[in-house]
Amino acid sequence: MTTPTQPIRRCAVIYNPIKVSGHFRTRVEEALPRYGYDSPLWLETSEDDPGRGMVKQAVEEKVDLVIGAGGDGTIRLVADGLADSDIPLGIIPAGTGNLLARNLDLSLDEATAIEIALGEASRRIDLIKITVDDQQPEHFAVIAGIGVDAMIMNETDPDLKSKIGVGAYVVAAGKAVKRLPMHITVTVDGRRPMRRRHAMVCLVGNVGMLQGGVKLMADAEPDDGLLDLYIASPQRITHWLKVLVRMITRRPQKDDQVDQARGRSITVRIDGTEDYQLDGDAMGECRTFRTEIRPGALVVRVAQ
Repeated sequence: MTTPTQPIRRCAVIYNPIKVSGHFRTRVEEALPRYGYDSPLWLETSEDDPGRGMVKQAVEEKVDLVIGAGGDGTIRLVADGLADSDIPLGIIPAGTGNLLARNLDLSLDEATAIEIALGEASRRIDLIKITVDDQQPEHFAVIAGIGVDAMIMNETDPDLKSKIGVGAYVVAAGKAVKRLPMHITVTVDGRRPMRRRHAMVCLVGNVGMLQGGVKLMADAEPDDGLLDLYIASPQRITHWLKVLVRMITRRPQKDDQVDQARGRSITVRIDGTEDYQLDGDAMGECRTFRTEIRPGALVVRVAQ
């Protein structure tokens, strides 16, 4: 009597060649047979196509797994392309921030991350669908923001970032805080609009941890079916100090000029235009963005 064998599976590896190590391809090739995978579909990102075309090809070829290797931008684009596909995403974090990986407690070690990506443990998480002005909607997994944080991403020198890592964001922050505050109107689930005339930052997130391990939105979970809103409107140094204390203690402070809310849809309208960022990537300027939660839209490989 013969024992039935498991069918050979195939995965696609979408990777940023500048970010991964020189051992990356060898490590993947050596690990694949142990997990029942055939030779992979290797898809290298480029400046002209940072990932959209690659994930589209992977979905069309009906692979059993997509491994995304690179920084936050690569992972965001792969997650966007896999939305509602039920194809699992294995994350190999290879950037400076690695925001989604950190929020999911994934290993930042390349070899360990490959083993997790090829394993069977999965978690279904939410994605956020965003429509910016009149652009085509897309998805992100971590956080969108306007104000100081987006300006920091826009001001961060790539060369400095590669040399000193997160320290480059501190340098950029010094430039960003000199900008004027924003006038914004925010609507959560169609309720009465919230107007803030001195906002310095406005974030809509799926998870709460930002650069440097700062847990800004303590209640945010990647699979709770809700968006988390954070607005800080400090006008004096005492307000800034209270915002800082709130970040450290994760508790509201009296008159700290911070607003937080939760909902399934959030619309932010800006008087004028402001820089915005998605999952830590500077995206340009916008006037309005509309977000809605997509519960359970992405399957991610996680540690056992």
